[in-house]
Amino acid sequence: MKKKNNFTDQEFVVHFLKKNNNFFIKFPELLNEMNFVTNSKNIGKIIDFNTYRSNKIKKDYELLKKQMSAILKAGSNHIVSQKRILKTSLKILNTKSLSKLIDVIVNDIGNLLDCDIVNCFFTSHKIKHSKITQMDNKIATSYFRDKPQTNLNQNPKGIPLFFPNKSDIIKSYILLKIIYGSERFIVALGSKNSKKFTKDQQVDLVEYLIQVIQIKLIDIN
Repeated sequence: MKKKNNFTDQEFVVHFLKKNNNFFIKFPELLNEMNFVTNSKNIGKIIDFNTYRSNKIKKDYELLKKQMSAILKAGSNHIVSQKRILKTSLKILNTKSLSKLIDVIVNDIGNLLDCDIVNCFFTSHKIKHSKITQMDNKIATSYFRDKPQTNLNQNPKGIPLFFPNKSDIIKSYILLKIIYGSERFIVALGSKNSKKFTKDQQVDLVEYLIQVIQIKLIDIN
C-alpha cells in the first residue's frame, strides 16, 4: 500500500478504504482493534445504529471463524468440499449488490452441490428479480419446523411446490432457508438422482454457507 504525496495520513487511509470496501472482510481480525463511535453516554442505554451494526458483523465473523475451524477438523475426506465452499463464500462476500448476490445464490450454489434444478423464492413483493418467485411466508416456514436452516425430509408434497417447472424429474431435494430481516429466501435445490439428497446427510458445510450469505445480506442492507 503506497502512500501518495498529495494525501495526509488520515486522508490516505480514508481514500484507500473507500476504494477497497471489502478490506475488513479479508482482514476481520482488525475489527478487534477498532473504536466505534457510540451515543450511549448521551442517551442512556440506546446505542448508535452504526455501532450496533459494526458490533454485530464483528460477532458474526467471530462465530463463523469458530464454525469453520470446527468443520476443518472434521476430517480430510471433506477437503475438496471445504475448498469449494470457501471459494463460493469469498465470491458471496465480494458481491456488491443484492441482485448480484441472488445471482451467486442461484447459479453457484447449484453448481457447488451438483444439482439439476435450482429455484429461489422470497416471502414478500419487496424484491424484484428474474430468478425469484414469491411464496407465502407460512407455507415457506412450515417446511422448517424440525430444522431451522435446511430441510432434507424429502416430503413429496414439496416437489410440485418448489419445482413446478420440473416436478416430473426431481427425485430428491434440499431446501435452504436464508433470513433477510423479517422475510425469508427459500432456495430449493433438486436432483434427478433419488440418492443425491437423503434425510441422514451432514449439512455442516451448507449451513456455514447460509451463515455467510446472511452476514452479507446484513452488510448490503
